[in-house]
Amino acid sequence: MKVLIGLLVFVCAAAITVYLATTRKIDSKLTIILLSFAVVSGFVVANYDMIKRLKAGGEGLEIEMAKREIGEAKSKALTEIEKEVEGHKESITMLIRTGNELSGRLEKQKSIVNGMIKKAQSLEMQLQADQKTFEDLKGEVVLAHRNAQAIFSATKELSLILTRITYVQGQTKNELGSSVRLKKAAEIIEKDINRVLNLMISDPKERSAFVAELTNALPSRGGKAKPN
Repeated sequence: MKVLIGLLVFVCAAAITVYLATTRKIDSKLTIILLSFAVVSGFVVANYDMIKRLKAGGEGLEIEMAKREIGEAKSKALTEIEKEVEGHKESITMLIRTGNELSGRLEKQKSIVNGMIKKAQSLEMQLQADQKTFEDLKGEVVLAHRNAQAIFSATKELSLILTRITYVQGQTKNELGSSVRLKKAAEIIEKDINRVLNLMISDPKERSAFVAELTNALPSRGGKAKPN
């Protein structure tokens, strides 16, 4: 029963010590000391009766044998502890190395991601600038199209007017007097000329000045030129 209790004490103390060592809460020296204490504690509990007899003044040979056994057990335990600690050191070293490698990779990936984000932001700004340019060009194209339509409409109307004037003049060129046909032709031609002037000169003042200049360009029917 005492041996079982001593083993239990040793296992508990050793487990706690190993946990503290693997989590780097204690260094290797303190680990060895705590493991030694675990061994000694377990041994003392398991051999309590023998130690009690030695304390009470047993024979010298028993004391020497007990000391030898304790020393051998202690040496063996320390050897095992040192091996275990070395194994944990290698594992911890490997974990640290792996952690450093992962940290380096993460930093590299972070740098790449930051570069991609900056590039995406630059592309977004360029797209926004291109979109604005496109909108401006679109507005200019729409305006040019409207102007072209207006010019086409005006040209079409002007062509129709000139065609009508030419036709009317051709139909009445050999007629004399003041017939109804001639009056109607003169009325049509006058209206069409006014429409041409409205198309070509949008400013009313400038149009009136042109009409006055055109009217005064020919002499009157009596033969006398109008004063300027």
